[in-house]
Amino acid sequence: MELSVNNLKALTGIALDQFMDRVDAERQEHDADTALASLRAQPLKADSLDAIDRLHVLWVNAGDAHAAKAVLEQNAAALLLTVPSAQQPELSMNLAFLRLRLANYLNEDSAMLEQLEALAAMATQTLDFDVEHYRQHRLFDELECGSLEVALQTIEVRHRLATANPDRVAVQAWDLADRHQRRAGVLAAYEQHEQAREAALHAVTALRTAGADQDVDAADWVWLGNALIEIIPLRLAMFEQPITQLTAHLPLPQQREWEVQMARLAARSKYAQGELAQALEICAVATLSLDCEGGHNFIHCHLPWLMESGQIDAAGQRAFHDVYELGSELWPGTVRLVHERLQDPEDQRVWWPLCVMRACARPEALHAFIEALPPLDTCSTAPCPLLATLYQATDTAQRLNEVFALARAEAQRRAPDHYWIKRLAAVHDGEAGIIDAPAQLALLLEAAHAGNLQDNRTAFSLFTARVHALGVIAALRHPAPIFICGLHAYNYAGHIDNLIEEQSKGLPATERQEAKALLANAQIHAYEQGLAHMERYFASGTGHPFNACTHLYSMLCNNLAIQYQCAHEPSLQERAINLHQRGIQASPFAEHYDGILRVYRDQNNHSAIVEAAEQLWHYALEFGYGRHELDQYICDVAYALLTLNRSGEILIWIERLLKCQEAQGISDQQLTANGLISRMVLARYLAHSHPDNAYALWQRYAPQVETANMLTLMVQAASMFERLGRRAEAIEYYQRALLTRSTEADWANPDASAIKKSIAELQRAERAANKSWWQIWK
Repeated sequence: MELSVNNLKALTGIALDQFMDRVDAERQEHDADTALASLRAQPLKADSLDAIDRLHVLWVNAGDAHAAKAVLEQNAAALLLTVPSAQQPELSMNLAFLRLRLANYLNEDSAMLEQLEALAAMATQTLDFDVEHYRQHRLFDELECGSLEVALQTIEVRHRLATANPDRVAVQAWDLADRHQRRAGVLAAYEQHEQAREAALHAVTALRTAGADQDVDAADWVWLGNALIEIIPLRLAMFEQPITQLTAHLPLPQQREWEVQMARLAARSKYAQGELAQALEICAVATLSLDCEGGHNFIHCHLPWLMESGQIDAAGQRAFHDVYELGSELWPGTVRLVHERLQDPEDQRVWWPLCVMRACARPEALHAFIEALPPLDTCSTAPCPLLATLYQATDTAQRLNEVFALARAEAQRRAPDHYWIKRLAAVHDGEAGIIDAPAQLALLLEAAHAGNLQDNRTAFSLFTARVHALGVIAALRHPAPIFICGLHAYNYAGHIDNLIEEQSKGLPATERQEAKALLANAQIHAYEQGLAHMERYFASGTGHPFNACTHLYSMLCNNLAIQYQCAHEPSLQERAINLHQRGIQASPFAEHYDGILRVYRDQNNHSAIVEAAEQLWHYALEFGYGRHELDQYICDVAYALLTLNRSGEILIWIERLLKCQEAQGISDQQLTANGLISRMVLARYLAHSHPDNAYALWQRYAPQVETANMLTLMVQAASMFERLGRRAEAIEYYQRALLTRSTEADWANPDASAIKKSIAELQRAERAANKSWWQIWK
């Protein structure tokens, strides 16, 4: 191999890139020896960071680590001489990371320590590039799992990079705590327990003594507690006290979430002290879900603890419900436990094959289940027939029915009349066309009654079977289901509308209207149940595991408020506003602010419209709102301001609108019909009080108005000109409006007689204005 940087025959630049493409293909299609021969056949010179990265990796993959190191030394040194001095520090850091990665791959501790020392030295200099990117380098995570010396040195380098970043001044206390907690974890892994405890206490001190200028909140204390509680389990109070103090002012729903976080720390503390029974008692709170889908539920601790304590049946139920509720998002450890128990001939509990039955509900769920199985070559014994079929089910969509049949047979062998077998089989057989809707309904009712099943999936399956067996109207008239938690109520209400819409397409108009009204009532009933469940939990601190998530509660508030608003009953409007306000207090998101604005628009409460719009605008500006469209409400705000004699503030909103258009990269020619109409409405509102601004707005969008040639635009332009006192132009656009056909994009089809009346009045005024002084008395 020839790496001389002065060799004029060396491949470089684009030619080298093309050469490396060919070598990479050779290595994949043939073998490493073929690639190695090609690499050694001619001199090569990498003249960019990307080329150095790629070339040295090719040498490594071809089996020549020495050549790879040479690329990182010779070509890198030559490259450093060619770049401007301002770019050299970042290039040097990138090259150090490449050397560090290679040393890690070759498992050369001395080389790793050498590069870590180089990085540490670089971090003490003034760095004019994004240091944060390097502090978070994923290679550091790998090295912290290496030898003790390398891991500790890696932590020091990471911390030095943090302190070198001027943007992290407000989180220096957190960075110091992070340094110590990482050291504690590494030292504990190497069983240097006394030093680990000392480092853990230093981490706690870093947060506890943080100055007022440091950004430290309750989440930081939970993060630190999660990292250290097994190392210093007797110091639980050191985490609980600051969390309690920092969250004492929060609304009750949010306080409950922090209580769950602290319960998890407490449970892990007890377990670390060898008090398994007490740890499991605390799981009554610790296992409450903090995720609006039912996840984030402490199963990674709870399930192994149940097994360790000998509560195998309880563990089976927990595993089954994890698969049942979360599908493809289940914890992989659940699958590993199912695998272990199915391999144990002495464990004949039905929960384990039931888990497989449930995993067959959807191809993506079965795929996730199979992906989480331990590799077959790591199994000490041959898999049982059900597991063997699972391992072979690479095409999950085709093998789903086969796996389900085996799992059902195994479950029936263990517990022939179990209600969950009937429940899962009824849905599967109905979808497969094995049984008809009445038979499916009967089986589902039997299973739901036997198991007292009150979850959203069972309720939805029952409702779907009723729709197919009895019809949409009869299904909707059936008594509403009872749910045991907020999550199930929320999910049920959110899923039935698509089914009703699909099944109502062929109904007469009167029945479609009835179905729509019954659907709204069913959704309101479900949302009200869910809300009541969650509020009882917030009040008492006890309840179903799916009643603790404040964001779920906030979404329930939002959806129920929307239903109340759509009912158009005055008595429900204030309840809708109250629900939005409760949602904002629990877990704010932009839809609540939008919902409040919509209610005030329905009420024509002008001052409230302006205030709600301000709140929505500023919240969306700070936190984002994917569905935020200023065109949707700016005209209502402008009309409210006009009514309140505050028309000057319309200019503020127009400025926001134009800046929003610019930020989105939308040209005037790309405006939607709604966007163009809203701008003409604003010009009309401004015409009396700010004629110059109104006309300037018109001039900007006049070409688009002419091109669009829409009825609404003609009317708005005519009305604007009328208010500007430009009667001839107003008459022209009113006359054009009479000749323009309405389209779906138009906001409304104006009264032609009213337009003609406006034209006549303008024409009379125009004639009167054109008379000479001596004709006035005529």
